[in-house]
Amino acid sequence: MNKNLIELYAEHKGKVSDKWSLYLEIYDRIFKDMREDALALLEIGIQNGGSLEIWARFFPLANSIIGCDINPKCLNLKYTEQSIELIVGDANEAATYQAILSISNTFDIVIDDGSHRSSDIIKSFCLYFPSINPGGLYIAEDLHCSYWAPFEGGLRDGLSSIEFFKRLVDILNFEHWTTREQRADSLQSFFDKYGCTITEEDLSSIHSIEFINSMCIIRKKSMQHNALGKRIVVGSDASIVSEVVALNNLPYKLDLNLIEKQSFFKRLMKYFR
Repeated sequence: MNKNLIELYAEHKGKVSDKWSLYLEIYDRIFKDMREDALALLEIGIQNGGSLEIWARFFPLANSIIGCDINPKCLNLKYTEQSIELIVGDANEAATYQAILSISNTFDIVIDDGSHRSSDIIKSFCLYFPSINPGGLYIAEDLHCSYWAPFEGGLRDGLSSIEFFKRLVDILNFEHWTTREQRADSLQSFFDKYGCTITEEDLSSIHSIEFINSMCIIRKKSMQHNALGKRIVVGSDASIVSEVVALNNLPYKLDLNLIEKQSFFKRLMKYFR
């Protein structure tokens, strides 16, 4: 029987790994169905490098487990596991990015445990989320730092990393917006501040967002799996609201022109009361 992640951490004797206990519980849950996959994992920020050894045991069939760290001392880290690759450099710099993608140009899991500064977290998401495979996961760790000024944040700081991820919740619900804005428009202040961008297509592939204490987990799926879809009405007794039966199998569609007309008439009617 495969040991869970908590058990693997408890018995680990190799290079040091530093994770909060809550993270281990969450990772064991969200990675459980991926354990036997020939996946590609990227972890940004590896410190002493022990997490890579543990990921290699947790994902024994992984094709690539890539660790990236800016600390040049990481060049001294050596691994016996064939799946582990190490890149030393700033993950958001072009040369480092190209070095990572030369090993694997797509990923099933990306974990950002890097500098914890809002600028780096946001830039890394914009840079690496497009490389996530459909069904894959992007995880930002230690978002509690976004509430602290030394990490370019603060409580309700409008340009912190936690506020960026909160904004993605609106993007997840884009089809219900009653404005002419595009998804990326709502992130423009972050793009201007941190010098990064991400396309409409990539934003449309956000399938779900889960917030846990100090973590944000974003799952990616192709756009057709992210729409509200068709209305499903079942049953035969509609004695209270019979009109609902006619809605069965109708796709959701926002009529923006109608909403704008209704809004106009509502504003107009207040002058005739």
